[in-house]
Amino acid sequence: MRFQFFTTNDNVKLGYTDKGGGTPVILIAGYSAPATSWYDQEKVLLKHGYRVIAFDRRSHGSSDNPPFGQDMAAHGKDLAALIHHLQLEKTFLIGQSQGASTMWAYVSQFGTKHLHGLISVDQTPKMLNDETWSYGMVGLNAQTRPTFFDKPLPNPTNKPVSKLILLMMVLRGPKYLKFDREGTKPLLLDHADSDWRETIQQTDVPALFVAGSASPFWPKEHATASAALCPQGELAIIEGSGHAVNWECPREFDAVMLDFLSRVA
Repeated sequence: MRFQFFTTNDNVKLGYTDKGGGTPVILIAGYSAPATSWYDQEKVLLKHGYRVIAFDRRSHGSSDNPPFGQDMAAHGKDLAALIHHLQLEKTFLIGQSQGASTMWAYVSQFGTKHLHGLISVDQTPKMLNDETWSYGMVGLNAQTRPTFFDKPLPNPTNKPVSKLILLMMVLRGPKYLKFDREGTKPLLLDHADSDWRETIQQTDVPALFVAGSASPFWPKEHATASAALCPQGELAIIEGSGHAVNWECPREFDAVMLDFLSRVA
């Protein structure tokens, strides 16, 4: 798979693919997942006339893995650098899991001037549960936080992932599947500590919050609560899906995605 690269101000080389024409859509995968994981959505979006940009965040896929910048703010800046590098006047952002938090990290620092809209795929805006928010990661609160991520997380999926999607990820480059979990643990912890509710409240472009009804990470009601925070928020719950909605239920997710993009664009 052919990647293009650019270098950030802190000298990190980041990779992306850029295909098609029309309205741009930037795809941002979750923690540990490479840009090649968007195979199905890339194919569908190209078929419907969109320009599809799949982005490898720092320490992911084809991009450099530096020991610095392991926090959500740096990932938001990297997304801004990509948009500037490609000279995009307006684009859609679609982020799954930590990729969705990257979108909010971008909006919190740079606003929505260059955005048509956003799609958040099964990511609660606040992972720590407390008296103000009960839609965080199951079992994660201030008391459990110090050691919570020392043990493996639950299997994120509820349905079998399409063998074609898995095969295409491997065929597109097995080297992109390598991931430094120890080196990126500060990123995971910063992700867990972040609270994007205020950012969502100030987001003045349409935003779609998608949840998997059977996600093992958080209750599906996070989508309803998030959409209520956003001035132009809406939600979709994909029945039977776990956390990896775009992998487990690609047909259902693609339909929701295309409907939102077509209405907003």
